[in-house]
Amino acid sequence: MSEAAQTRGVKPGKPAAWLLRQRLAVGQTLRPWLLNPTVRVLLDALCGAVSVVAAYGLRFDMHPPLWAQQQMRMWALLLLFFNPIVISISGGYRSTWQHFGLRDLSRLARRISLLSALLLLFARFSPGLHLMPYGVAFADFLLNLFLCGSVRLIRRLDHEALGRLSADQRILVVGTDETIPDALRQLVPLYGLGVRGAVTQGALFSNRSILGVKVLGTIEDLPALIHAHEANILFLCCGQMEDLPEILQMAADLDVPVKLLPSVRDVVDNRVRVTKPVNVQALRSTNFGAAIELGLPVIECLRDRVVLVTGAGGSIGSELARQVAKAPVHKLLLVDQDENALFELLAEFPEGAPVCPIVADIRDRGAIRRVFSEHEPHVVLHAAAYKHVPMMEANPCEAVLNNVLGTRTLAETARDFRAERMVMISSDKAVRPSSVMGATKRLAEVIIQQIARADDSGVTKFACVRFGNVLGSRGSVLPMFLKQIEQGGPLTVTHADMTRYFMTIPQAVHLVLQAATLGSRGHVYMLEMGDPVRILSFAREVIRLAGLTPDKDVEIKIVGSRPGEKLHEQLWGEGSQVTPTTFEYIYEVYAEDPDRSFPHLLAELEQAATDRRAESIRDLLRQLPIDYLSERADAQPVLAQSL
Repeated sequence: MSEAAQTRGVKPGKPAAWLLRQRLAVGQTLRPWLLNPTVRVLLDALCGAVSVVAAYGLRFDMHPPLWAQQQMRMWALLLLFFNPIVISISGGYRSTWQHFGLRDLSRLARRISLLSALLLLFARFSPGLHLMPYGVAFADFLLNLFLCGSVRLIRRLDHEALGRLSADQRILVVGTDETIPDALRQLVPLYGLGVRGAVTQGALFSNRSILGVKVLGTIEDLPALIHAHEANILFLCCGQMEDLPEILQMAADLDVPVKLLPSVRDVVDNRVRVTKPVNVQALRSTNFGAAIELGLPVIECLRDRVVLVTGAGGSIGSELARQVAKAPVHKLLLVDQDENALFELLAEFPEGAPVCPIVADIRDRGAIRRVFSEHEPHVVLHAAAYKHVPMMEANPCEAVLNNVLGTRTLAETARDFRAERMVMISSDKAVRPSSVMGATKRLAEVIIQQIARADDSGVTKFACVRFGNVLGSRGSVLPMFLKQIEQGGPLTVTHADMTRYFMTIPQAVHLVLQAATLGSRGHVYMLEMGDPVRILSFAREVIRLAGLTPDKDVEIKIVGSRPGEKLHEQLWGEGSQVTPTTFEYIYEVYAEDPDRSFPHLLAELEQAATDRRAESIRDLLRQLPIDYLSERADAQPVLAQSL
């Protein structure tokens, strides 16, 4: 749709505009009076008296005899007094006049009929009072209801006219024959001039009007109707329509936004859920992850340096880039093989920022060496890795090529070009690994240690930083749970007793940058992760933070452990020595060097991955000195069980 068409707004025809102006003028005059409670009582009193006079006039052709005139004056005085009293006693003045509707009208009719019945009974058993003729009584009831209802309706029409002033949309309402009427009842009072028409799935109401809104056609006519009425918004009043994919595609093709207008039945039947955003910091505050005060440290090792971040398009890599960009760096190199992720990340930095995006694969030795030759990075933060456990179980060759060969290529290049520092981000799954992913991360740690200790010059400081699950990272459990909640559940938990360590992305990156300042020759650092958390408890907490009730609004289902998963992760192995560092939440983990067979077995592993011999990968991983054993009892799938 053209920009001009989008900005024209609603321009109702001359009759509609004139009528709207008249209604607003009348409303502006009457509104202060109709909002006054005393005036409302007086209006009902006047309506009661006028209705009696009019009823007698109609009954006797506007010439009532003398006896009827006496009765008329008596009944007019009675209704002048009792009409507002009965309405008040029965709660009539507790309802709002600006939203006066059919239900309010039926309640008003019951109150007026009660008044008529009471007055007739009073006259029947009171000497000196004459009965009102039945014809007059019936006419009085109708006239009283009409007059009292009219003053209330005037207030509603004034309220609607005010709402219609802001109706600058050109709306088409799309739904089924059952949902369209309810949707129009919501839309017409507030934005009546903005609703151009309705489009239904069936043909029951075709060429008819509902609440003054014409049914223009069916779903097949939607593209033509959008063009004809210059619609700039579609209200979809049924989320369960068979034609929903076609409607969304039509709207996307024509660049018309679609908004869902759920009915009460949709909400009651759980077809639409009312949730609130889950705050990751709120999860952390409930003991999910270590409580670390965040804030950018003054890292002197980054000052005026060229910093290279691999895997910059990922969750950890992008946060590394954001925090490093706040330091006084000379240049920030963002390396990733996903150009879309780099494009989105680059948009976050202000124009003129010293940021250089580089699309490259860390396994490509020639490309990596060209990057180092051209930009001469001082600090390398290596976050690029395949990290999804089940995915790498099915693709062991890619796991080895990326996590092992890619890390070796990067580390050797950093050494050859005499970079000042290189920090590799590892995982707690590298401790006694039961998965291919964990085994490759442990191998990457050993490679970093071997290269660092074999470098006699010691120019490049190498380090590995190991931590557990990161809340909110791509592919982690939190985004999966949030998506399952959005879809209505169930939340899938692999094992009822499974535990994991958690921390937030800013926490992890904050500590990684601290570890980068430590003088290290291949040391492995472990971040403080707090206490392990049961995944089942974590799932329940996420549901509560979304404003829902576990096992009631959203089901939790145990589906069994996936290949390569452990029930409980470890932060370090049994034979490791753990010592504190100068930073409170960072510990150094020391383990024995691997034996002399390591380089030979590593070369065989990389060759098997290059040749795509997946069947040989696990055998070689078992032979390597990394304590890998995929057949551990806690790594076996468990039977699904109910909570």
